Amino acid sequence: MQNPFTVKVYDKNLVFKGFVGDPITLMVTPRYNQVGTATLEVDINHRLANALSADGARLVIFKDDDFIMSGKIIQKNGEGPVVRGILRLYVKSDFRLLNQILGWPVPANALTAQSSEYATYTGSAESIVKAVVTANMTNRLGMNVTCAANLGRGATVPGGVKFRFHPLFERLYPAIETAGIGVTFEQSGSGIVCDVYVPPVFGPVLTEESGVLQWWSWTSTDPTATRVVAGGQGDATARAFVQKIDSSAETAHHDVVEVFKDARDADNSTVLNARAQEALDEGRQQAGFAVRLSESETYQYGRNGLVVGATVTISVAGITRTDILREVTLSYTRADGVQVTPVIGEVHDSPDRTIANFLVRLKKSVSDLKVSK
Repeated sequence: MQNPFTVKVYDKNLVFKGFVGDPITLMVTPRYNQVGTATLEVDINHRLANALSADGARLVIFKDDDFIMSGKIIQKNGEGPVVRGILRLYVKSDFRLLNQILGWPVPANALTAQSSEYATYTGSAESIVKAVVTANMTNRLGMNVTCAANLGRGATVPGGVKFRFHPLFERLYPAIETAGIGVTFEQSGSGIVCDVYVPPVFGPVLTEESGVLQWWSWTSTDPTATRVVAGGQGDATARAFVQKIDSSAETAHHDVVEVFKDARDADNSTVLNARAQEALDEGRQQAGFAVRLSESETYQYGRNGLVVGATVTISVAGITRTDILREVTLSYTRADGVQVTPVIGEVHDSPDRTIANFLVRLKKSVSDLKVSK
């Protein structure tokens, strides 16, 4: 099968160095509102081996001329002998920037002149994302990151989003996703552009009868929270508390799971209620499908609205589920050609995925503890 992927190599200054051509293997996994990853294997004596091995080297990946991912090579290793040696490269998408940049209380001021306790961003989800990125990446750090024009997409985030040296991702999510947008970082020309999109609905139902499903599996886990108590500002008996209850989940599972959410950044009831709802949403029942597709003109990733973030319906073995296309693994090998494996909803039968989600929650809790008074 002909390789449908185009892999461009750039140096740390975003200067084009060349095309990879036909790799030994390529596996790229774009994710909805998460860091995408890619693994590339080429011959150890590939003509771009030095460029690929250089510090700060980057890849931009397309499939059938559709942009899939841009990102930095964060790890590389080689093995020999040369006659059958392999250079193996690991990439993280540029979405990673949201995880590694902090939101300063006053981004325009020096560290010794942080005159406010929190930076508060309000308005539509798109307005918040682009204001935060512009203030902390473009203006404060002078990074080669710009934002596309703000069209005000996404719902208004209740109470806005607050930062006190939190990593940007930890405070933007899940509020931004709940507001109905996906966020992208795409290398374009000599810079990286942050933009948002409203996820589409993919119309055709995925079924075995359509001939598109080569393999599928599904999993479901019970809720980890059905009631959330959130604590706001104040001390002892003067501290403000609110409670959120998912009555339908408690009825369906005949179970009660209470958790506490520390929300000391909440200085009013709107923000406090929003924090409680976020914790309740994070603890909801998780269910999803992992599938392998046989691509056709209709069922082809990147076309007809079949992209990460899209709402997709799958119907197999008497089970029908409509959920978000969270990620898709696109792989190519010289021997086996192309395989496409999407994940619809939340699938937790992968140890790597389970551990990653746990670490995100743990890191978020630790960050809140560190920066709170």
